[in-house]
Amino acid sequence: MIRDIFFDNVKLSYGCTEPVAVGLSVAIAKDYLKGELNRIEILMDRNTYKNGLEVGIPGTHLHGFEIAAALAYLIGKSEFGLEVFKNVTGEIVSKAYEMKDKVSVKYENEIRLHIKTKVVGDNEVLVEITDSHDNVSRIVVDGNEILNTQSSVNFKKEGAKAVTLNEIFDYVQKPDEDVLELVRKATEYNIEISEIGLNTDGNFGRVLDGIPRYVAAGVDQRMSGALLPVMTVAGSGNQGISCIVPVSKVADDLGVSQEKKEKAVLLSILVTIYVKAYTGTLTPICGAGSIASAGASAGIVFLNDGSYEQIKNAINNVLATLFGMTCDGAKRSCSLKASIGTQMALNSAKLALNGTNIPCGNGFAARDVEETIRRLEVLTNSLGNFDEDVINFIGHC
Repeated sequence: MIRDIFFDNVKLSYGCTEPVAVGLSVAIAKDYLKGELNRIEILMDRNTYKNGLEVGIPGTHLHGFEIAAALAYLIGKSEFGLEVFKNVTGEIVSKAYEMKDKVSVKYENEIRLHIKTKVVGDNEVLVEITDSHDNVSRIVVDGNEILNTQSSVNFKKEGAKAVTLNEIFDYVQKPDEDVLELVRKATEYNIEISEIGLNTDGNFGRVLDGIPRYVAAGVDQRMSGALLPVMTVAGSGNQGISCIVPVSKVADDLGVSQEKKEKAVLLSILVTIYVKAYTGTLTPICGAGSIASAGASAGIVFLNDGSYEQIKNAINNVLATLFGMTCDGAKRSCSLKASIGTQMALNSAKLALNGTNIPCGNGFAARDVEETIRRLEVLTNSLGNFDEDVINFIGHC
């Protein structure tokens, strides 16, 4: 079961996953479209909308769902999945810019991830994506429904919640080989974008220190629209960078075996997926800064031969400290939030390994980290108005 959860939540993507999901919906609709394109109408939930307003579109210096949809229509292929933008070129960007006025974008006050894309030519095609960025749940062509799987709401979320941290810890000791193979690829991709970021003028990571600089560099490069692959974790490339890169770098500094390094990265990934199952795919809480860093802290303790109890304490320390870090949309400053999370992951691991932890009852911290995580779900749901309010400020100086 944990193997299935892993593969459901670890996927390669080019660019921020919200514009990517919109692009994927357009590419799929194009497969059924007849004649010349007349218009594209996109209606989405408020969280998806929030995350696509200011983030860079891969291979461009532009942002916005309109350009993302136009690019996907021109070069996107449905079989590419979350890699729908991987063939973007300068020439295509110019053509997409010319046709972006054919795209209209609106959002509705829905909490869960839900994208409804209507493409109109000689016929009319509706494609819906729900709950995860590549979960195509409904396709309608000229009023005829040819796909409807909307009964599978939150299938990945509930699956991940069905396991326990102890089961995750046990699995990491003897993981499947195909899981470790993807861990290796994920590490290569996410380290690469971090190193490229450190060699890019103006990247935030270049002026920071220590391991947090690598995380900041990778996230900033991604949010700036770099046309580079990143392995996403629980629906987010920033989470992928933030839970993989610090553990990999600590492993290199410690000089541990390749096997131990891979298991530590796997632990970080699985803990991130597990916590995100409670908070949701798109939420008012910064996943890269506060959730992926909990995963990273677990991996760092593992690298230092910590016990299960110490790993749990490290996770608890991060969550009890950083959970209040909010998500105000995807953009370059996500890199700085991620760097703060990385520093806290390092601090929390050190605290846990030395037996010094946040006491239960301090804020919402529970004695049992599983209970702390369940409380996160309650607290996340209590922030219902945040996303609606913050949209009014994004992009306005």
